[in-house]
Amino acid sequence: MSPKTEITILILAAIAAGIILKFGFGGERDFENAALGTLTVQYQAAGPEGVKVHTIKQPESEIASMLSHAQGSDALVLVLGNSQTHSINQKEKGHVVYPELLQNRLPDRIFLTNSLPNANLQEFYTILNWWNDQLDFKTVLIPVFMDDLREDGLRKDFLKGLVRDEHTIEPELDELDTEWNQILASFQNTQEEGTVSSEGIETPQERSEKYITSWLSDRSEMWRNRPNARGDLFMKLYQWRNQLFGINASTKRKIIPARYDKNLTALSKILNFCQERGINCVVYIPPIRTDVEVPYDLNEYALFKEEVQQITEMTQTSQFHDLDGIIPGKYWGLKASTNTDAEPELDFMHFQFRGHEILADSLEQILRRQ
Repeated sequence: MSPKTEITILILAAIAAGIILKFGFGGERDFENAALGTLTVQYQAAGPEGVKVHTIKQPESEIASMLSHAQGSDALVLVLGNSQTHSINQKEKGHVVYPELLQNRLPDRIFLTNSLPNANLQEFYTILNWWNDQLDFKTVLIPVFMDDLREDGLRKDFLKGLVRDEHTIEPELDELDTEWNQILASFQNTQEEGTVSSEGIETPQERSEKYITSWLSDRSEMWRNRPNARGDLFMKLYQWRNQLFGINASTKRKIIPARYDKNLTALSKILNFCQERGINCVVYIPPIRTDVEVPYDLNEYALFKEEVQQITEMTQTSQFHDLDGIIPGKYWGLKASTNTDAEPELDFMHFQFRGHEILADSLEQILRRQ
């Protein structure tokens, strides 16, 4: 290879690297909502005069607003949910999510909402445990998504209030409580920028690493946005895997037995927790798109609903409702492609404003009978 050819190759490689760095590290990303697609947007319920009553990541400002708004009320309702609770397909001006509709229709009660994407029941249990330390709730709404029982563990990004308060589950009743407390403790001992030694004293290495990280962040956009490249890489790997195995949003999701059992145990804990404190617990199978075949093994799905109902009916302060088919197919949306062909796919989780109205209708009737 001649020197001229080598120089040409180096120049082309440098240009390619620059393009990768520019588009791989630059700009803003929203990986948490990447699966929603362009037609579905995030929206958090608001209270009277726009007061904040809905949190996803529990920032201090939202929690302070929610606590202040709820003080003195003896008719508090805690709404737990996943992205179905904080997303609207084809949103237009004036469209809101079902917790806000419930607040408008039942003004004698105060609704506070805590939702998180792909929320599993272990996270619901720890969140409920923490909220109970803050306020006395009369009612809790618990949607049980079969899809989310494939998830496991706790995620620090969505439990910031628990981390700030150094919350622990008390009393520890079994190995699962211990496991969750250990996870919460690990979150509390981990800082965003560097770590502190076990003695609580910052070492010279830790100080130097923090200084270098801060210096680079102040001077380099690519350094500040390095999570973009990491997120893009994992997103591409996810899409390539799905393309290779022919997976899309309509593909049947199978139960993962260990995670499934662990989450149903968490549901039992939620219901026992509520019964011991006299909290009414509304457990419901949430709406899913039924104009096409659901992405579950139908036998597994039927068994799942039976088990959730049986667990719920074991406690006197809880009631079970199956709402999976209440929203017609025309009120559902499309989601971003889960593989590399970039074609939008059927969305089985997120619906239009009319869907939120229909869900609010059903929940309102349930709550009025309490």
